[in-house]
Amino acid sequence: MKKQEENKLKIKSVQKGQNYLGFLFIKSQMTKTATNGSRYFNMVLNDADFDEIDGKKWDVKPEEEEIFTNGKLVKIKGKVQEFNNRLQLIVEKMRLVDESDEVSINDFIETVPVDIDEMLGYINDTIDDFTNADIAAITSKIFSDQTEILSYFPAAKKHHHAIKGGLLYHIYSMLRIGKSLAGIYPLINRDLLYAGIILHDIGKINEMVSDENGSVSDYTPEGKLLGHITQEIVELELVGQSLGADPEVLMMLKHMILSHHYQPEFGSPKRPMFPEAELLHHIDMIDARMYTMEQALNRVEPGSFTEANWSLDGISLYRRSFL
Repeated sequence: MKKQEENKLKIKSVQKGQNYLGFLFIKSQMTKTATNGSRYFNMVLNDADFDEIDGKKWDVKPEEEEIFTNGKLVKIKGKVQEFNNRLQLIVEKMRLVDESDEVSINDFIETVPVDIDEMLGYINDTIDDFTNADIAAITSKIFSDQTEILSYFPAAKKHHHAIKGGLLYHIYSMLRIGKSLAGIYPLINRDLLYAGIILHDIGKINEMVSDENGSVSDYTPEGKLLGHITQEIVELELVGQSLGADPEVLMMLKHMILSHHYQPEFGSPKRPMFPEAELLHHIDMIDARMYTMEQALNRVEPGSFTEANWSLDGISLYRRSFL
C-alpha cells in the first residue's frame, strides 16, 4: 500500500471487520496483565483528524513496554473489531515512525486554537489590572512560576481540554466568560473572581505527568493521594504566608479552590459560600461542557447523534443540520 493511501485511512470511516494499516498517535497507553499472565496494551489512538479509537495489543514483550509509550507516533497494522458496542483496533504489528515514512508527529497532536503568547498576555494583563495588592501578588507569583509549563500542559488526562496547551486555554476561556458575567452582577469582586479562575486548576500541573506534546502518562503520587485541589490549597497557603497576605483574602481564595467542584463526590468538601465562588463553579462547568460538546459534535455528521458521553452525564448529543 502506498504511503499516501495509508494516511487516508481515517478512524471516522473504519468499520467492523476492516483491516487497518496507517499512522496513529498513542494518546494514552496502559500496560495490563491478562488472566493468563501475559501483558497487553490498552490504548487510546488518534489519527491526523484527532478522531480516536480504543486499541489493544496482546502478548506484549518487555522491550515493547519501553518503546510504545504515551506521545509516540506509530505505524500500525491491525483489524477493527467491536467490543461493548464500540469499535476497537486490535494491533497485530506496530513500530515507531522513521524519516522514510514522511509523516510529522505535529500533524497528529491536537493543539489549542489560540496563540499561546496571546493567551499568556491576556491573563497577565488581567492580573496587572487587579486593584487588590494581595490578590495581585498571590496570583502573579503562582501563575508566573508556571508559564513555561502552561504552554503545553493539558487540563485533563482524558476529558475536557485534554490537548496540548489545554489548561491555559481553559483558563483563558473562563476568564473571557467571567469578564462578561461580572459586568452583569455589581456585587461581584472582579479581582477575587478572576484570581479564582486563574488559580482554580493550576494544581493539576502537580497532579499529572505530561510530556511536551500534552500527553499525560500517569498521575503523580501526590495527584493520586491528594488531588489538585488539596495541592493548590497548600501552595496558596505557602505563597500567601511568604507574601504576608491579608488572612481573609487568603481564606477566600482557598475556599474558591476548595469548593469549585461543588459536590463532595467530585472532590469538594464544601459548597461555594459567597458569590465569586458560586460563579467560579458555573463558569468552570460552562467552559468544560461546551468544549466537550464541541469536540463530540465535530465527530458526527449533521442531523445525527453522538455516542453517549460519560463527561456529559451519559447523554447523546444531536448535531443540527441547519446553519
